[in-house]
Amino acid sequence: MSGNEVLGLIIGGILVVALSGYLAYALFRPEKF
Repeated sequence: MSGNEVLGLIIGGILVVALSGYLAYALFRPEKF
């Protein structure tokens, strides 16, 4: 794989983890909105 593909996978993984974590936090702590 090229460097760009690896970088894309890393960024994509971070985005997925961050988004899923934010959604879980939003669901468990709705009063924070």
